[in-house]
Amino acid sequence: MKKFLNYVMIFVLLMIITTSVNAQEIYYENSNGISFTKDEYDFFTKMYYDGYQEIMTQEDRDMFEGELDASKIEKVTYTDYKSDVKSISVKGSYHETQAKILQITKYNENPTTVSINAQWKYSPNVRSYDLIGAYLSGPTMHGSSTAKINYTGGTILPSATNSASNGYGSVLLLPSSGGNIVVSSTFRVLGSGNVFASYQHAKSVVSLNNAKSFSISYSGLGNVFYFSNMNIRAKYDAMQGVSIGV
Repeated sequence: MKKFLNYVMIFVLLMIITTSVNAQEIYYENSNGISFTKDEYDFFTKMYYDGYQEIMTQEDRDMFEGELDASKIEKVTYTDYKSDVKSISVKGSYHETQAKILQITKYNENPTTVSINAQWKYSPNVRSYDLIGAYLSGPTMHGSSTAKINYTGGTILPSATNSASNGYGSVLLLPSSGGNIVVSSTFRVLGSGNVFASYQHAKSVVSLNNAKSFSISYSGLGNVFYFSNMNIRAKYDAMQGVSIGV
């Protein structure tokens, strides 16, 4: 009897330990049912930004295979202080330059996963069709790309995506209201070379047909978006792009 009770106590203890370990493994679960351990959560913060975890779908998660290793992440950042000026009335009137940060990040696996993140530091005045995408010099696309806008009101998916052998570009309509805007895109590549990433903000209203009339070229805006029509090209802020070797 005593031996039986000992077995029962050991079994109960093992169940408690197992339950405790499993509870510790799930650090965060988003509204799409995607769960993360603490290490996985930190990985995606480094790969994107803190908060991207909430809008990740299974498709986003499937971009990353095997055990995640944050030490294999590399990032390049560019901060823009020159586009989309707004006026603010605070004891008078003055101009404050809109600032946005553009980052390109790679995860050194095979295939290489690349993310582009454009984060607005202030809410833009003009809310039209913006562009995010990449030009590839050497590597080739592996699978399709994803893109989305995350903001205080939710998530917005692309209105159109142009894909080519040398890269792609997605057209996204900025929300009519709401702040904390981050535009993100993810894709995978095979082979070595350079990846050039660009985010172009519309300084004035542009139609969807005009916004998606670009081709992918190193001579384009941010080394990605080439418009043969100079009137359409002039509608975008010509923000400098970023690049990374793969």
